[in-house]
Amino acid sequence: KKHMDDLESTDDNIRLNALQSLLEITDSKVDWIYEVWDHLLNKLNNENSYQRTLAIILLCNLAKSDTENRLEHSLDRLLAHTRDDKFITSRKCLQNIWKVAATNSFNRKKVLRHLENRFAECADEKHYNLLRQDIIQSIVLLHKVENDDALLTKARALIAEEKDVKYQKQYEALLKVK
Repeated sequence: KKHMDDLESTDDNIRLNALQSLLEITDSKVDWIYEVWDHLLNKLNNENSYQRTLAIILLCNLAKSDTENRLEHSLDRLLAHTRDDKFITSRKCLQNIWKVAATNSFNRKKVLRHLENRFAECADEKHYNLLRQDIIQSIVLLHKVENDDALLTKARALIAEEKDVKYQKQYEALLKVK
Protein backbone atom coordinates (compact mmCIF):
# COMPACT_ATOMS: atom_id res chain seq x y z
CA LYS A 1 0.00 0.00 0.00
CA LYS A 2 2.79 2.42 0.90
CA HIS A 3 4.59 1.77 -2.39
CA MET A 4 1.37 2.32 -4.34
CA ASP A 5 0.78 5.56 -2.44
CA ASP A 6 4.37 6.63 -3.07
CA LEU A 7 3.79 6.37 -6.84
CA GLU A 8 1.68 9.52 -6.45
CA SER A 9 4.50 11.47 -4.79
CA THR A 10 5.81 14.63 -6.42
CA ASP A 11 9.31 13.60 -5.31
CA ASP A 12 11.03 11.77 -8.18
CA ASN A 13 13.19 9.69 -5.82
CA ILE A 14 10.22 8.48 -3.80
CA ARG A 15 8.30 7.58 -6.97
CA LEU A 16 11.28 5.76 -8.47
CA ASN A 17 11.99 3.82 -5.27
CA ALA A 18 8.32 2.83 -5.05
CA LEU A 19 8.29 1.65 -8.66
CA GLN A 20 11.49 -0.34 -8.23
CA SER A 21 10.14 -1.98 -5.07
CA LEU A 22 6.83 -2.82 -6.73
CA LEU A 23 8.56 -4.26 -9.78
CA GLU A 24 10.70 -6.45 -7.56
CA ILE A 25 7.67 -7.60 -5.54
CA THR A 26 5.54 -8.24 -8.65
CA ASP A 27 8.29 -10.20 -10.32
CA SER A 28 6.58 -13.10 -8.57
CA LYS A 29 2.86 -13.72 -8.22
CA VAL A 30 1.11 -11.66 -5.57
CA ASP A 31 -2.27 -12.14 -3.89
CA TRP A 32 -3.14 -8.44 -3.57
CA ILE A 33 -3.55 -7.71 -7.28
CA TYR A 34 -7.26 -6.92 -7.08
CA GLU A 35 -6.73 -4.44 -4.26
CA VAL A 36 -4.89 -2.18 -6.75
CA TRP A 37 -6.53 -3.34 -9.98
CA ASP A 38 -9.11 -0.58 -10.49
CA HIS A 39 -6.66 2.07 -9.35
CA LEU A 40 -4.13 0.99 -11.99
CA LEU A 41 -6.77 0.74 -14.71
CA ASN A 42 -7.90 4.27 -13.89
CA LYS A 43 -4.29 5.46 -14.16
CA LEU A 44 -4.32 4.40 -17.81
CA ASN A 45 -6.46 7.50 -18.41
CA ASN A 46 -4.30 9.86 -16.35
CA GLU A 47 -3.35 13.09 -18.12
CA ASN A 48 0.20 12.63 -16.83
CA SER A 49 2.07 10.27 -19.17
CA TYR A 50 4.43 9.19 -16.40
CA GLN A 51 1.46 7.97 -14.35
CA ARG A 52 0.08 6.14 -17.40
CA THR A 53 3.47 4.53 -17.91
CA LEU A 54 3.62 3.39 -14.28
CA ALA A 55 0.18 1.81 -14.63
CA ILE A 56 1.16 0.03 -17.86
CA ILE A 57 4.35 -1.40 -16.42
CA LEU A 58 2.69 -2.55 -13.22
CA LEU A 59 -0.35 -4.05 -14.96
CA CYS A 60 1.97 -6.00 -17.25
CA ASN A 61 3.99 -7.22 -14.29
CA LEU A 62 0.84 -8.14 -12.37
CA ALA A 63 -0.66 -10.06 -15.31
CA LYS A 64 0.84 -13.31 -14.00
CA SER A 65 -1.17 -12.83 -10.79
CA ASP A 66 -4.49 -12.28 -12.59
CA THR A 67 -6.16 -15.55 -11.60
CA GLU A 68 -9.61 -14.14 -12.47
CA ASN A 69 -8.49 -13.22 -16.02
CA ARG A 70 -9.74 -9.67 -15.58
CA LEU A 71 -7.13 -8.41 -18.00
CA GLU A 72 -8.91 -10.16 -20.87
CA HIS A 73 -11.68 -7.56 -20.53
CA SER A 74 -9.27 -4.63 -20.22
CA LEU A 75 -6.66 -5.73 -22.72
CA ASP A 76 -7.83 -3.32 -25.43
CA ARG A 77 -7.39 -0.43 -22.99
CA LEU A 78 -3.84 -1.53 -22.29
CA LEU A 79 -2.96 -2.20 -25.94
CA ALA A 80 -4.23 1.25 -26.90
CA HIS A 81 -1.15 2.65 -25.19
CA THR A 82 1.10 1.16 -27.85
CA ARG A 83 -0.15 4.29 -29.65
CA ASP A 84 0.01 6.66 -26.69
CA ASP A 85 0.34 10.41 -27.27
CA LYS A 86 3.73 10.22 -25.59
CA PHE A 87 6.33 8.20 -27.47
CA ILE A 88 8.08 6.89 -24.35
CA THR A 89 4.76 5.60 -22.97
CA SER A 90 4.12 3.75 -26.23
CA ARG A 91 7.57 2.22 -26.04
CA LYS A 92 7.18 1.14 -22.43
CA CYS A 93 3.90 -0.55 -23.33
CA LEU A 94 5.51 -2.37 -26.26
CA GLN A 95 8.48 -3.37 -24.11
CA ASN A 96 6.32 -4.89 -21.36
CA ILE A 97 3.25 -6.26 -23.14
CA TRP A 98 4.87 -9.68 -23.70
CA LYS A 99 4.32 -10.37 -20.00
CA VAL A 100 0.58 -10.21 -20.64
CA ALA A 101 0.91 -12.48 -23.67
CA ALA A 102 2.66 -15.07 -21.51
CA THR A 103 -0.32 -15.47 -19.16
CA ASN A 104 -2.83 -17.40 -21.28
CA SER A 105 -3.71 -18.31 -24.86
CA PHE A 106 -6.41 -15.62 -25.27
CA ASN A 107 -4.03 -12.84 -24.21
CA ARG A 108 -1.21 -14.36 -26.27
CA LYS A 109 -3.22 -14.41 -29.49
CA LYS A 110 -4.61 -10.93 -28.97
CA VAL A 111 -1.27 -9.37 -28.06
CA LEU A 112 0.60 -11.05 -30.92
CA ARG A 113 -2.06 -10.01 -33.45
CA HIS A 114 -1.83 -6.46 -32.11
CA LEU A 115 1.98 -6.43 -32.30
CA GLU A 116 1.91 -7.66 -35.90
CA ASN A 117 -0.59 -4.95 -36.85
CA ARG A 118 1.35 -2.32 -34.94
CA PHE A 119 4.56 -3.33 -36.73
CA ALA A 120 2.91 -2.70 -40.10
CA GLU A 121 1.08 0.49 -39.23
CA CYS A 122 3.91 2.32 -37.47
CA ALA A 123 5.97 2.56 -40.68
CA ASP A 124 4.94 6.18 -41.24
CA GLU A 125 5.54 7.31 -37.66
CA LYS A 126 8.51 9.22 -36.33
CA HIS A 127 11.16 6.84 -34.94
CA TYR A 128 9.19 3.86 -36.21
CA ASN A 129 12.39 1.81 -36.08
CA LEU A 130 12.43 2.02 -32.27
CA LEU A 131 8.81 0.91 -32.08
CA ARG A 132 9.57 -2.01 -34.38
CA GLN A 133 12.63 -2.86 -32.32
CA ASP A 134 10.45 -3.00 -29.19
CA ILE A 135 7.90 -5.21 -30.97
CA ILE A 136 10.57 -7.69 -32.07
CA GLN A 137 12.14 -7.63 -28.60
CA SER A 138 8.75 -8.38 -27.01
CA ILE A 139 8.27 -11.38 -29.28
CA VAL A 140 11.79 -12.61 -28.50
CA LEU A 141 11.19 -12.28 -24.75
CA LEU A 142 7.92 -14.17 -25.07
CA HIS A 143 9.83 -16.89 -26.96
CA LYS A 144 12.34 -17.13 -24.09
CA VAL A 145 9.50 -17.77 -21.65
CA GLU A 146 7.46 -20.11 -23.83
CA ASN A 147 10.25 -21.72 -25.87
CA ASP A 148 7.99 -21.65 -28.93
CA ASP A 149 10.00 -21.44 -32.14
CA ALA A 150 6.90 -20.26 -34.02
CA LEU A 151 7.45 -16.94 -32.26
CA LEU A 152 10.91 -16.58 -33.79
CA THR A 153 9.42 -17.47 -37.18
CA LYS A 154 6.85 -14.70 -36.65
CA ALA A 155 9.62 -12.25 -35.69
CA ARG A 156 11.64 -13.16 -38.78
CA ALA A 157 8.58 -12.62 -41.00
CA LEU A 158 8.11 -9.15 -39.50
CA ILE A 159 11.78 -8.33 -39.95
CA ALA A 160 11.52 -9.33 -43.61
CA GLU A 161 8.89 -6.58 -44.03
CA GLU A 162 11.45 -3.91 -43.06
CA LYS A 163 12.67 -2.09 -46.15
CA ASP A 164 15.70 -0.42 -44.56
CA VAL A 165 18.57 -2.94 -44.48
CA LYS A 166 20.25 -1.15 -41.56
CA TYR A 167 17.14 -1.53 -39.39
CA GLN A 168 16.62 -5.08 -40.62
CA LYS A 169 20.08 -5.98 -39.29
CA GLN A 170 19.34 -4.28 -35.96
CA TYR A 171 16.15 -6.31 -35.56
CA GLU A 172 17.89 -9.54 -36.56
CA ALA A 173 20.50 -8.92 -33.87
CA LEU A 174 17.72 -9.14 -31.29
CA LEU A 175 17.06 -12.73 -32.37
CA LYS A 176 20.64 -13.74 -31.60
CA VAL A 177 20.72 -12.53 -28.00
CA LYS A 178 20.62 -15.47 -25.61
